[in-house]
This record gives sequence, C-alpha cells and structure tokens, in this order.
Amino acid sequence: MNTQDLIIKYAIGFPKRYSRQQKNTFINEIGKDFQACGYRVNGAAAKKKGGVSMNLHVGDVGHAKTLIVVNYDTPQHNYGNPMKYYPFNGPSTFASSFLPIYAPTILGALITLWLVVSFIPKLDFQTNLLYSVFIVAILMIVMVGSFIMTKGVANKTNFNRNTSGVVAALKLAEELEDNQRNQVAFVLTDNGCTNHNGDYMLREALPKTIDERLVIMLDCVGNGSEFVIGYKEDTKKEAADLATCFKNKPKRKLCNKEELRYTSFSFYKKGLLISKGNFIKEELVVENTSTSKDIVCDVDSIDEVVKAIKKYI
Repeated sequence: MNTQDLIIKYAIGFPKRYSRQQKNTFINEIGKDFQACGYRVNGAAAKKKGGVSMNLHVGDVGHAKTLIVVNYDTPQHNYGNPMKYYPFNGPSTFASSFLPIYAPTILGALITLWLVVSFIPKLDFQTNLLYSVFIVAILMIVMVGSFIMTKGVANKTNFNRNTSGVVAALKLAEELEDNQRNQVAFVLTDNGCTNHNGDYMLREALPKTIDERLVIMLDCVGNGSEFVIGYKEDTKKEAADLATCFKNKPKRKLCNKEELRYTSFSFYKKGLLISKGNFIKEELVVENTSTSKDIVCDVDSIDEVVKAIKKYI
C-alpha cells in the first residue's frame, strides 16, 4: 500500500482514537497491516489511572537494538483559542492548551454562579412548579455539559497528530530489508495526548534495558516547513548521524529535563524525537492540532522520514 493510501485509510477511515472502543478498533486493523508485512504483533494491556491502556508491540521488542515509538491516540477537541503544540516543550504546550481545555469549565462556573445568585432564591416548587423545574434543569445541563466538554470530546480530524507518525511507522516497517528487521521493533503507545500511560507501560515492560535502547519517536511529521530532531546528552552523535540521512538536513535540538516535562519523550534516556512544524520565536510549533483544521498529512514528508530512518539503520 502506498503512503497516500495509508493516509486515507487511517486519517479518514480511523480518524478518532480517543475512546477505548475507537482505540481497540484501530489496534485490530493496524495490527493486521503489520502482520501482512511479516511482523509478529502483540497487544500489551494494563489497567492504569484513567482506565485500561493498550500498547501494540510489533517485532522483537524485547531484543531489538532500535525501537520506533509512536503515540497512536488522538487528542480531545479544544474549545476557545486553538492551542499550539510544542513537541519539544511540554510546559509551553500545557500553557497553550489550558484555556482551550478548561474554557467550558470556566464558562460553566460563571453561568452556574449567575443562576444560583439570580434564580435559586426565587424557586418555589409549590406555587411555581414549572418555573422551578426549568431553572433546576438549566442548572444541571450547564454543570453536566461543562464537565463533559472539559473531560473531553474526541477531535474529529487528526491527520498530523499523530496519524502522520503512525503512517510513517507502518510504511517504514513495510520497507525495511530482512537484515534491518532483526534490529528494529515498533511500539505504538497509548495516551500520548493525555497521561502517557503507554510510555509508563513500555518502561515497565523493559525495566532493565529501556535506557540502553535507542528510541526513535515520530510525533507530528506530516505538516510544517521544517523537520527538527530532538536529542538528549546520550544521543548527540545519533542525532547528527540521522540528520545527514535526510534530503534536507534538519535542525537539531538538545532537549533539557525542564523542557521535556509532560512529554512522552521524557521517558526515554537514549532517545531521538523527529517532528515537523513551523518556528515561532525560535521554538518549533505544530499548529491546528486538536481542531477541525488538522487536515494535512503530506506524502513527501512521510516518505522523507521513512527514507532517512531506513538509511540510518
């Protein structure tokens, strides 16, 4: 299957991977595609905070020299000002997403306060039943509605975050030579957009070796003007070597511990993170995620990532 077909299949056929049922449907389907490429596939489930999480292990995860790690879940729809996603700066992402995520709660609290102050003292179920029931119903609708909207409604379109990473991983798996497949395994991790349960699970699955493995993460690689390779102190050489494998040599960024708070990348000591976006005030930003405007997943970008990693391996 070519890259364009994979984008159509997973960005349009499986656009939402937010609820457990949506994720399970996706895992079942993409697991079949990995199997069709000749890989052994296993699901790894665990009950974590927030419910059951599931990772997909592809290939010999226990012994592979290099792990390609991709968050497969999709984010909730954000209300208010569209958030900006900073792949290499968790605190900036948190600050940008606070108002869009919590706008329903803030607005709901203000409306609730107004209803309580203005109308609750006037309730009289004996002499004015319909009026009283109506006010209570409105109050309940506001409270429950704001809670549901804050807890999360699945974003409907997610071409870049992170369908682009999923497609790149699947395409890379398809194109690796037999000798390369012995060195590489893939892990699709759950809850990368929320509490990073999938990253916790991967560390727990490989407690003695995860810090020794080279982990290459693919996060939002389908849209933007520039690729960036994030690296840590332990992977400076690997980042430089990987950069030379791209058609247009990407920038490299040394990521410190403070910047990586609230990110999946923080879980992997010997890690590289490939992402693509636009620079705003010297920081790489991925725009339009968690909105209806996340509709771009560029074929050439995906193919460039795949060719670069294949060449590097």
